[in-house]
Amino acid sequence: MPPFTAAIVGGLAAGSGILSGMSGASQANAQAMAQQMQQDQQNFQNRWANETQNRNILRQWQAQYHTNRALERSSLQQAVAAQYYGTKSYQNATSELSKQTRQVTDQALASASSSGISLNSASVRATLRQAATEAQKMSKNMRVNYMNTMQDISTQRENILGQRNLAAPEQMAFLNTTGGIVNSSSNIMATGLATGLMSGLSAGIGAYRAGS
Repeated sequence: MPPFTAAIVGGLAAGSGILSGMSGASQANAQAMAQQMQQDQQNFQNRWANETQNRNILRQWQAQYHTNRALERSSLQQAVAAQYYGTKSYQNATSELSKQTRQVTDQALASASSSGISLNSASVRATLRQAATEAQKMSKNMRVNYMNTMQDISTQRENILGQRNLAAPEQMAFLNTTGGIVNSSSNIMATGLATGLMSGLSAGIGAYRAGS
């Protein structure tokens, strides 16, 4: 076979191999693009779901914030009212005790005077000391009760504040899914090109030898 004809045969074989490689590369490239589009779509859906979840977390935190503020205001109002009335009650009680103590003292002095007993006598002084001692005991007890009441009010407010939810919201981070997609079009193209050239060369040599 003439060399020209052998070259044509080899060229046709090489072209066939190259076209086959191009077709395979195109198919591989289309497949990789389809996988990338699918991955991008899945990432979009996942991001949307993540943002929706984070918005819900934010709404819950906002509701939790307003609930906490309401508990704080309510507990403060209750504490202030209780302290005010508790203090007024204590002041009224101490004032009444002082008034009763003076009355007892005045009655003792008047009784002694009407009975002709000296106001400087031991019995009168003992009566007055006893009245003063009892008044001091009562005043001390009233003071202790008042302080306990104030402490109870403070404890009640702390208990109400303890109902607050102070946990900080933790939003969910989002990471795109990447990788895992292999585009082998270039490798297929290179392999097809090499295979086509080798096939063409082999076919050309074979045709030349057959015609010689």
